[in-house]
Amino acid sequence: MWPTHPPAPESAARYRERGAWRDRPLGGYLTRAAAVWPDALAVVDGDRRLTFADVDRQATALAAALHARGIGQDDVVSFQLPNIAEAVVLFQAVLKVGAVANPIVPIYRGHELRFILGQAQTNIAFVPGDHRGFDYPELYRRLRTELPGLRDVVVVGGGSGAEGTTSWDEFLTLAGPDPAATVRALPDPDPDQVCLLLYTSGTTAAPKGALHSHNTLGFENASLVQQFGLNERDVIFNPSPVTHVTGVNCALILPFLLGAPVVLHDRWDPKTALRQITHERASFMIFSTPFLTDLLAVAEASDVTTPTVRHLVCGGADIPDELARRATRRLGLVTRMYGATEGPSVTASGRLDPAGVRLRTDGTPLAPTEVVVADDAGEPVGPGVVGEVLWRGPDTCLGYLDATLNAAAFTADGWFRSGDLARFDAHGALRIEGRIKDIINRSGEKISTHEVENLLGAHPAVAEVAVVAGPDERTGERGCAFVVTRPGCDLTLAQVREHLSAREVATRKFPESLFLVDSLPYTPSGKIKKFALRDWLRDRASALGVTVRAMEEGVVRER
Repeated sequence: MWPTHPPAPESAARYRERGAWRDRPLGGYLTRAAAVWPDALAVVDGDRRLTFADVDRQATALAAALHARGIGQDDVVSFQLPNIAEAVVLFQAVLKVGAVANPIVPIYRGHELRFILGQAQTNIAFVPGDHRGFDYPELYRRLRTELPGLRDVVVVGGGSGAEGTTSWDEFLTLAGPDPAATVRALPDPDPDQVCLLLYTSGTTAAPKGALHSHNTLGFENASLVQQFGLNERDVIFNPSPVTHVTGVNCALILPFLLGAPVVLHDRWDPKTALRQITHERASFMIFSTPFLTDLLAVAEASDVTTPTVRHLVCGGADIPDELARRATRRLGLVTRMYGATEGPSVTASGRLDPAGVRLRTDGTPLAPTEVVVADDAGEPVGPGVVGEVLWRGPDTCLGYLDATLNAAAFTADGWFRSGDLARFDAHGALRIEGRIKDIINRSGEKISTHEVENLLGAHPAVAEVAVVAGPDERTGERGCAFVVTRPGCDLTLAQVREHLSAREVATRKFPESLFLVDSLPYTPSGKIKKFALRDWLRDRASALGVTVRAMEEGVVRER
């Protein structure tokens, strides 16, 4: 059994009474779509186009192959795949066998993978071949020597042919002569059963594995349909990684609930994205503000509009008012949403909301999700007062795989402590003001400063180190490392990157600015004054009239 932190019985009963929890296994949506709209377009992956019948047939064959390898309920199937059709097929196959899908972002390397695959006790992993110049099969070959539970590694697409790996086509030969009969004989999963294990980095050094059930994800996607008035005539454009919570919902689940196609966009390129949106007549998308900035710049430069787009939903970073105004005029209606891996859609604004709510707040709670802003004692505060955001609702995760984390993350009565600071306005709309959690929010990717500090602290030239978020006009925030070097030692940004690369750390976690200082500021109790470092970065940029990105990216000495 999975160690969950389920909602209180009265809350679960209320969710069922209100129809928020429909008690339907998620795999049933593909079965229905394939029966009702068999020839309708389901997935666009470059030149490849799959109908709902195609996805159902391929997922059934893959599910039968997984079953033949002993994968069933409670087994973990990890995948570190880009935005490709096989990721959609795989997720649906995992649902068919009642296993637990564990998407892992492609940027992770050995450092993160050893922890995730080991803690999840992954039995089988699906990886790309040589992707973006990196040899995933070879990495997993080495990992298998350290993780005896990792029995199978299946390679999607061309690769190095690393020892001990199996190709996608070869694995499918295990499906047998009648995969449909094999899958029909499998028991339906309990809708309260865990079906998704998704790791999120926060303030801790190690990623945290959030647990979602068929019911929590079912409500999440149903709430998107209701909030934005989606239907089978919509076309979803998805540039978010299918290994992030937004991509999981928008690419792997929502199309099958709606009977609407998803257009996959893998490596972000705004020119290609604009061409896909116009050619495929996309109408709905969720992404972070940097994506919107890039897309608008290309559209304005080429004088292109996107009249089919009904909703551009942004989360993960503030949206400047002028950007939102220009994007709404040229691309489509811009709205905001607030959530996290633990609760993907907590608040949102919509088409009928006033511009002030749509563009300058993060929207109102999506009922029956409850949201409060609380003081340090956990007591709700009034409108205009800043406090920590707490929420509980039908799409709130069931807790973490490491159950010892639940006590700090949830109150006794089931409220999730977000670590985000916010205030409610007089109209009941939420405005995020900052974070208690010490993380870097880089284009929506949350990076633990504590983890980076621990890694940098092992460099022989480093005596003391503090990593904080600095302003960045392109990504919102960037990693800035302040280092006190050991006597007689020097350090460059290139050496920092070499040190982290040797430890197989995801490149997105590498600091982008390095400041060598004589000493770090400390409080009387011995804690580093990180707020002082953040203030210095902000004020320095303000005084110079430029952002940190415009400054020298190498070593800047402050003596």
